[in-house]
Amino acid sequence: MRTHPSRVLTSRVLIALFAATAWATAPAGAQTYDLLLRGGSVLDGTGNPAVVADVAVADGRIVAVGDLTGATASREVDATGLHVVPGFIDMHSHADRSLYSGDQTTRRAANLVAQGITTVVFGPDGRNPTWPIADEVAGYRNGGTALNIVPMVGHGTVRRLVMGEDYARHATDAEVTEMQALVRLGMEQGAWGLGAGPEYRPGRFSTTEEIIALAQVVAEYDGFYYSHQRSQSPLPLWLTPSIVEDYTPPPTWPRGWRLTATDGMNETIRIGRETGIRVVGSHIKAKGPTTWGQSAVDVMAIDEARRDGVQVYLDQYPYETFGGGSVEVIPRWYYAPVGTDRSGGLDDPAWGRQGLMADRATNLRAHMSDPALFAEMVTDIEYILDLQGGADRHVIVLSPRQPELVGRTLAEVAEGNGLTPVQQVLRFAEELGSDDVRSGVRFRGIAGSAADVERYMRQEYTATSTDGGIVSDPGPGRHPRYYGTYPHKIATYVRDKGVISLPFFVRSSTGLPAQITGLTDRGFVRVGQAADLVLFDFDRVQDHATITNPGGHNEGIEYVFVNGRAVVQGGLLTGALPGEVLLRHELRGR
Repeated sequence: MRTHPSRVLTSRVLIALFAATAWATAPAGAQTYDLLLRGGSVLDGTGNPAVVADVAVADGRIVAVGDLTGATASREVDATGLHVVPGFIDMHSHADRSLYSGDQTTRRAANLVAQGITTVVFGPDGRNPTWPIADEVAGYRNGGTALNIVPMVGHGTVRRLVMGEDYARHATDAEVTEMQALVRLGMEQGAWGLGAGPEYRPGRFSTTEEIIALAQVVAEYDGFYYSHQRSQSPLPLWLTPSIVEDYTPPPTWPRGWRLTATDGMNETIRIGRETGIRVVGSHIKAKGPTTWGQSAVDVMAIDEARRDGVQVYLDQYPYETFGGGSVEVIPRWYYAPVGTDRSGGLDDPAWGRQGLMADRATNLRAHMSDPALFAEMVTDIEYILDLQGGADRHVIVLSPRQPELVGRTLAEVAEGNGLTPVQQVLRFAEELGSDDVRSGVRFRGIAGSAADVERYMRQEYTATSTDGGIVSDPGPGRHPRYYGTYPHKIATYVRDKGVISLPFFVRSSTGLPAQITGLTDRGFVRVGQAADLVLFDFDRVQDHATITNPGGHNEGIEYVFVNGRAVVQGGLLTGALPGEVLLRHELRGR
């Protein structure tokens, strides 16, 4: 049996280290386990520094951590030179619909487990793939999954169940009571809390009081609330300057009030303050140059609330570019006939109806030929360009008719043609527009600043998330977070830039999200925990997913175990489906 470098430590020092991290050494005498990871640098998920140790697994659980010299196992892995950490818990995942109804290949969640993700939190943006929760759980269990699943009640789901398509208004007291009953049903069936998306339909028509009423039900079960907040930019995503005056705010807000990122954060804090539950501002960001610096305002507000005892948290994906796919710049109503009602905003389902934008080129020219409408169009385009980072940060990712433009910025192309960015956007739409890409080209905007991304990241209450899902073909414009979130955070923000330490990263991706969600058997390397484990080579970890190559592979993630079974070994996928649906009442009953 080989000797680990750590054996040079005195017994007294070794015992002190293990006691400080709540680990247990193996009982005296030889032991036999299912899996034995030997000699890795263990980061336990608490934020403690690494300690070289062995980790033993039996029946899907960690049963010993420490000096296990003399022990044997059905399978042993030499972890020398690797870090052994808890499996990553993705605090905001859109893998729910894929895992609910996907085939065996989809359920392997290749792009997620390859990052080291072992558990995903669902109900993102207030949506469930089906209802009730019991049916959702059955869908995950039928056929199995590679990942563990944390189900949530979606605010938008229960709102639409109660209000139907008549949701574009405030709910009555009776309707809120019905929603509360559905939330209670979901919690009784094992959900962990309430997910919301009040920047989206149908949640954006709710009042804060409605959400508080539902969160009070969640409080009865020690659940938590997480939200795509009402705004993380100068205006909510569905608004532009040309229609802002048509927006009618809830009666509890002043007339003419413009919702901003500050208000979105304050709403989340208020929900936590009035219900006492854990609340999370999800995939936090400061979007667009006019909001750069917003992180300082958010951090100040959260720190103050936490001093008052409010349990406020954040989650974040570590990139300066936002949004799941590629974007356009011209609002859709400029492709519709002049005079079409646009007060419903950019997210109005009417824009998807066949025929409304059938003669888009003619309709666009009609708006351009009217001086007043053209002035509005320019204002909207300039606003969206700024919101998405500016012309020099709009990278072309799709251009079917001129593929040579891919990878260039809007500013570069416009300057080369002697045009302003707005003029170039309109030329793209006029000359290159097609049925597939009405704007001619599509962009990925780099709307964030490094200072904001790093300030959010450094907070001890900020967890890691992907805001991604399962994809096999990333396609042009897909966000690189779908493939590279966790390796990217290690390589860029820990190793290369030193924004956070490696123990800090591990806690933000494991122990902290376990604490937020209420999971008591995951998130740490300690005896009794589920054997969700990741082994990686810190020096070699590297993501290769980029704006122009969003499906780039990762290096350095050598092993990923879910409930003690390998889903990645030697850097390759195994295809195993060992994931479990984690139900609140079942876990609490263990």
